[in-house]
Amino acid sequence: MSSIAYITDSRMLQLHRLNNHKTMNFWRLSNNVNFSEFSIGDLVFFLSKDKQHLKGKEKGIVGFGKLKNIDVSSAKTMWNKYGILNGYNSFEDFKEALLKVSKDKQLPKKISSFYLEDVCFFQPVYLSECGVTISTNVESYIYLKPEEVVIKLLELAKTSKDLWASFDDEEIDKEEVLYSLNVIHSKIKDTKANKKAYKFLKAYVENTDYEFVHNCRNEIYELRDDELTIMFYVDKDTDIKSLLGQARLYRHYFAKICPKTIKLKFIVTNNDETLYNLLNA
Repeated sequence: MSSIAYITDSRMLQLHRLNNHKTMNFWRLSNNVNFSEFSIGDLVFFLSKDKQHLKGKEKGIVGFGKLKNIDVSSAKTMWNKYGILNGYNSFEDFKEALLKVSKDKQLPKKISSFYLEDVCFFQPVYLSECGVTISTNVESYIYLKPEEVVIKLLELAKTSKDLWASFDDEEIDKEEVLYSLNVIHSKIKDTKANKKAYKFLKAYVENTDYEFVHNCRNEIYELRDDELTIMFYVDKDTDIKSLLGQARLYRHYFAKICPKTIKLKFIVTNNDETLYNLLNA
């Protein structure tokens, strides 16, 4: 589980911000999509060259989006698919931006992009405020480590609204809870998944508002207001002691990591009332 902060074209950000875009196609000149610690559901934070700290040259973070999918295609195909969501009003403007950052001033045959959802913008916040030192010479992106730094950034965002703010506190609170869930799950060794568990939960997800916990095949969740419900897959082979341990660890880490107070509830696929009571004791 990891997120990144990416150097971002200020002209592109301005268009997205003025149009209050909730989705955007964050293009990259390289067609290399191999990231060792970055996957669907992680966050891309926007590092702006124009929002430097008054006491130094540290670049400010002015927004973020959640990765929905990665695309690789020609510039023309990408424009036809995403249009203004690429951050420009016309293909000519898009092409000009690509040529500007191309080392040989040639339009590459293929470029890659992150398609982002739940996009938010705010006044600049700085990683130094989270205890993280960032080099002024960063040319592309950095991983945000440890993961708790992301939660601190989200908290700072809530105090950095401006007239163009494209979010409310509830949106940031939701991201804090979900990111906390993902970080916590990465810390917990969950019960072993199997094809039967995944098949059952996949069918359940398709017919409800539940979603899979990040990179997990035997736990799903639903977030409603201030209540987070986690469903465990349970069958005759499930290690109940391990499951109870997981629930305790979830509670421990949520109290430690997540700044928002929520009601944490656990349910099981076999509807065992005794197990339900033990998990929620």
